[in-house]
Amino acid sequence: MKKENETGITLLALVITIIVLLILAGITISAITGDNGIIGNAGRAKEETEIANEKEIVEKATVQAMGNNKYGNIEESELQKQLNRETGEGKTEATDIGDEFEVVFNESNRYYMVDKDGNVGEAQDIIKDKNPGDITTGKDGETLDGSEEKLYEIWCIEDLLEWSDNYNTYLNSEIILCRNLNFKSKYSYADSERIDYGDVNEDNVTDSLIQEMQTGKGFKPIANFSGHFNGQDYKVDNIYIDYTGTTKNVGLFSGVSNAEISNLEISGNILGNSAGGIIGIGSLNVTCVRLKNKCNIHGEGRGAGGIIGYYEYGKELKIINCENLGNILGKNSTNVGGIVGCAYAPNDSSNQEVYI
Repeated sequence: MKKENETGITLLALVITIIVLLILAGITISAITGDNGIIGNAGRAKEETEIANEKEIVEKATVQAMGNNKYGNIEESELQKQLNRETGEGKTEATDIGDEFEVVFNESNRYYMVDKDGNVGEAQDIIKDKNPGDITTGKDGETLDGSEEKLYEIWCIEDLLEWSDNYNTYLNSEIILCRNLNFKSKYSYADSERIDYGDVNEDNVTDSLIQEMQTGKGFKPIANFSGHFNGQDYKVDNIYIDYTGTTKNVGLFSGVSNAEISNLEISGNILGNSAGGIIGIGSLNVTCVRLKNKCNIHGEGRGAGGIIGYYEYGKELKIINCENLGNILGKNSTNVGGIVGCAYAPNDSSNQEVYI
């Protein structure tokens, strides 16, 4: 009888030991392969080291390029020469895109922006959208419907053009910006040299898409937006819009109502009728949250402002943590403001509220 009890205890101990070992094995595997595991942390550490090394190379080459110019300027050829000295031929590509230079590391598929003063920006990945011009399909092919669960996604300039061309399709939608976009950078287009969009800028000449976006009328503002656009703290840089002499209200959005626009920084040049960096004209319940304008704004209508050119007939306008760093110019009797050029409340709008 005693021997049977001892055998039972031994089997129970064995089972417990096996369970404990399985638990410990699971913890060990998780510690190695989990999101914060050894392998994951090692990969991130390697990437951070690569980025730090690449940025140091760009900074060193930039300083040398400036030092070799008697005026302290940066020239594309000299910057490329210094990069080649640091990395070897064919490892990098420097491109002058106007106000900045792009420096690409071909092996890592990353690039860095360098301004004319020699300041080097943070690393950015070159991202290829497999479905450019289709915001109803995610970058990797998933179907999107503009709901809070499946927001429409903007991954490239072609996606912005689709939204602008077919704005009525995307009313009352949830839309997000998924990366920084720069209208002067070929890496912000799926194909910057494509000509199938035709004469987008209405100058009677069909050029490459990147050229179309920087000449003539440039980008056509998105009309009649309602819904929520979240920039997710990304930037839209070097946007160019010129509808001077027309009645077109201009901004990234020409007009919005019943909308919220948030978490976005924009730079470039915007010229036209009521003009704003984000919104040309707004009405009926508009909320702007954490928006920053660096565009030069030239309005010749009722208002010119860093965020909104003109606001009319609205029940409620909310401006929360928004900032203007751009130059604002109004022609003749145009109302000018750093944030809002003019907010108009008709006599019968006693329920209108404005929060800034």
